[in-house]
Amino acid sequence: MSFCTPSRCPCCEGTQWKRRWPGFVICRGCGVMTVEASFSTEQLRNCYQEDYFRGREYVDYLTDAPAQKKTLGRHLDVVRRFVPRGARLLEAGCAYGFFLELIQDEYPNSVGLDIFSAGVAHAKSRGFDAREGNLLEMEIEERFDGICLWDTIEHLPQPFEFIERASQLLKPGGYCFLTTGDFGALLPRLQGLNWRQIHPPTHLFYFTRPSLRALCQRAGLEAVRFGTVSVHRRFGSALEALSRFRKDSMPGRVASVATRLLPNRVLNSSFGMNLGDTLYLVAKKPSHLLETTASLFESVPPLPQHKTQGTGASG
Repeated sequence: MSFCTPSRCPCCEGTQWKRRWPGFVICRGCGVMTVEASFSTEQLRNCYQEDYFRGREYVDYLTDAPAQKKTLGRHLDVVRRFVPRGARLLEAGCAYGFFLELIQDEYPNSVGLDIFSAGVAHAKSRGFDAREGNLLEMEIEERFDGICLWDTIEHLPQPFEFIERASQLLKPGGYCFLTTGDFGALLPRLQGLNWRQIHPPTHLFYFTRPSLRALCQRAGLEAVRFGTVSVHRRFGSALEALSRFRKDSMPGRVASVATRLLPNRVLNSSFGMNLGDTLYLVAKKPSHLLETTASLFESVPPLPQHKTQGTGASG
């Protein structure tokens, strides 16, 4: 699926954009930032090959599996608060199937989707129901109690259509869960273009909380909870990333030396980090028509009260 800078905001439908930096524009209505560029379907699909998970975006996704599962385990804690055991989940962007592995006992018969063929093949080899394809192009007959998009929505050329399709696949009263960078947080405001999560064409949209709330509302969902995410990293991968991407800086040179000198037990350990710039969102699909109608009336302002002139009669 190709991408070009939208004329209308996918979140709030605004049409007023302002340039933030060369190559980036921000919606004046909700604050979402997107890329001022065009990418073909082939260009975007080529972004998500094996080198994306092994060297380009991640140092080594499979080697980092224990750290990745710790992060996903925290996401699962959020899901548990809203979706009961035995329910069925759909994960869009399942990669190698780490989250599918974590939910097998509690949420059997869950499904994972991804356009990355090697990741889907790996997940299938583990016995999981992983399917290759784009959610917008696949025929899916099942309905789900929860749909999860972990670090996925920022990659999508058509985020509204994707969330709208997710809403259609949810059962009434079901929940959509997602994580993404929070462009409205303090760190991106301080770091600007140096914020680590700005890297098109793999990241096409940079969301704020108001923009996600508006996006959900357009898709028939109600945002019911926001929070921040603790991300776990393998120590060795963090050092290697520093030495590779900042090799000419002092931290990069120190990381390069540390990678060679530290024992494997240290390099393979992991640590959690919450910088407040990655959020999670829980959004609910109304459970019945009355709930939808009530939410619509809540958004309608009350009619103004007019005083009527007296008739001159006294009681």
